[in-house]
Amino acid sequence: MAKLIPIFIEGKKWVQLSQLSSEQAQSLKSWLPVNCLKKILFQGIELTDCLDFETYELWFRTRQVVDQRQPLLDF
Repeated sequence: MAKLIPIFIEGKKWVQLSQLSSEQAQSLKSWLPVNCLKKILFQGIELTDCLDFETYELWFRTRQVVDQRQPLLDF
């Protein structure tokens, strides 16, 4: 899984869930506490599915560990 590159808005790093695959976005949403997604106005455009990069990065690292622990079935 490729890691998203953050968007810098007003000195803070953000990612948009719409940049993820639908499976990854659903996994991240189910992992997040309620009301973590933010609406941000950027260059006159409202970005409705933003998450601070630190939270995304924590989820990304957690998911990598979980994926590495799953056994590989080689028949």
